[in-house]
Parts: sequence; C-alpha cells; structure tokens
Amino acid sequence: MTPLEHLAAAIRGSPALAAKRDLALLTRLRLPLDGDDGAAIAHGDEYLIVCGEAIHPALVRENPRAAGAAAVITNVSDVRAMGGRPVGLVDMLVSPDRAHAEAVLDGLAWAAGLLGVDIVGGHLTLGHEPSLSASCTGIARRPLRAANAKPGDELLAAFCVEGRYTEATPFFSSLRDRAPDKLQDDGDALVEVAESGVVHAARDVSMPGIAGSLLQLLELAGCGATLELDRIPRPAGVELERWLITFPSFGFLLVAPPGAAAAAVEPFLRRGLACAACGRLDDTRVLRLAAAGDSTALWDLNVEPLTHLDSSAGST
Repeated sequence: MTPLEHLAAAIRGSPALAAKRDLALLTRLRLPLDGDDGAAIAHGDEYLIVCGEAIHPALVRENPRAAGAAAVITNVSDVRAMGGRPVGLVDMLVSPDRAHAEAVLDGLAWAAGLLGVDIVGGHLTLGHEPSLSASCTGIARRPLRAANAKPGDELLAAFCVEGRYTEATPFFSSLRDRAPDKLQDDGDALVEVAESGVVHAARDVSMPGIAGSLLQLLELAGCGATLELDRIPRPAGVELERWLITFPSFGFLLVAPPGAAAAAVEPFLRRGLACAACGRLDDTRVLRLAAAGDSTALWDLNVEPLTHLDSSAGST
C-alpha cells in the first residue's frame, strides 16, 4: 500500500466520516432536503439562512464551556458557508446543575462576542442529563448552494491558520490567537465571493475533515473531484494527515466557475487568511486524492453513496 493509499484508507475509516452515513435517515421525512449547511428560505429580495447544531453529549458533559463555544462556532460557520451574515442565535440547554449551566453560558457568550453574533433567546432546564443544541439565522443575498457546482469548476480551500489545537483533539481554534475585529470580518470574505459570483457553492470543513466535507459537497452536487493535497493551505508544523482530519474554527471548501479562482482567493488573502486552488470538479462522482505525482480513489459515490442526499433527489 502506497502512502497515499494508506492516507485514503485512514480517511475512509474515520468514525466522523462514518457518522455522516446516518444522514440517510433524513429521507424518511419525505421532504425536499438539499443537505447544504443551512436552509435558504426566500424572503423578499434576500434569503433567510436557518441552521442548527446539536453538540456531542460527551463534550457537553466533560467540557461545558468548550461546548458552549462550539455551539456558536459551528452555527456561524454554517451560515457563512451559505454566503450569509449571522443575525441571531438561540440555544437550548439542559444542565444537571447551576454550575454546569453557567459554564456553558459563559462559553456561548464568549464565542458569540468574538464572532459578532447576538444570542437572542433560548431555553434552559436544570436537573437532568446535559445536552446542548443551538440554532442560528442569517441573511444572504446570493446563497452558496452545492447544487450550483458543476464539472469543470475549480475547487479552493480557505482557512485561518492562526490558532492551536485544543488538547489532543481534532479541533483547531483561532479564537484565542486572532484579533476579535479580524474574527468578525473573516466571515465576510464568504459573503463577498458569494455576492460577486466568483464562488457559487461552498461547504464548511467540519467533523469529517477536508476530504470528508468535500465528499458531502460532491454527493449533493452529483460530481467528482481530484483534491490536490500538496496545494491545501495548512498551519506551519502541522502534518498533512492530521490536518486532513482536523475540524477548524474557520475552514471552507469553495467552488468557483472556471477561470474565477484568482478572484475568489483575493478576499481571503486580503484579510490575512490562507486560500488556494486545490483541485477541480469532474463528472465521475469519484473523489480522488493526488500528491507528488500520484493519485488514488478515496470514494466512489456511484458504488457507495454516503448520505443518500444527492442531486438525483430533486430539489434536495
């Protein structure tokens, strides 16, 4: 097995990627679900972007302040991935006691202040096993939808590479290492590329990492792609294999029409973020990894769907 094949096998075996298979349960709703990071609801000449996240129970139980911060980061990223500006967040918290609830709320308030989103309401229950969910609403003029992606489009990746890993976890956070005014402005790069039309599809990099998140986007778009690993921006000193399974606080995959990559990169570079073209979409429905002149297939969606939320499901 070559090093690249070993890497592909490690990604395929990731529990975070395997967990995405559970999204197939959503087909029981018998509704048009597109699987994007947020729902885009037409409202006048704009769109309401609505999304929600449930935080892993173990994190809520063991590190309640971090869980509160995660509820904000994940929701804001989902709104940004749709080309939107976050407007307000609502949290739903169940805590065993007052001290636990205070820690969660402190984390929520801290992250919301840094990312510039208002917490506008929520629900609190004490005296039960801990759980935390949150929902965020944003506004977009030109939503970034996976269904817009087409074969021949250019693939880009954008990250904030200022930051640190939180202990021995896959989470890489920039919230303690980047100035608050920059943190709030960073997300507007997504709005800028969406409204100008130089990017027409996007997805945030979440728990399944770069390749896993890309695979979700490709399934929704009905496309394949080659991901050029050597061109993906990453922090200094972080090994490629670790970066590929990282969940960053600011990380996005972008799809630009042919010839638009330079214009798509510029708003991110102007803000001091890292962004680069790292592949191209095709019509194979196969995700391939490429590095150092070698390539290997990571996943063939023709043979093995991931979430079963794809372009064949209509206006999903």
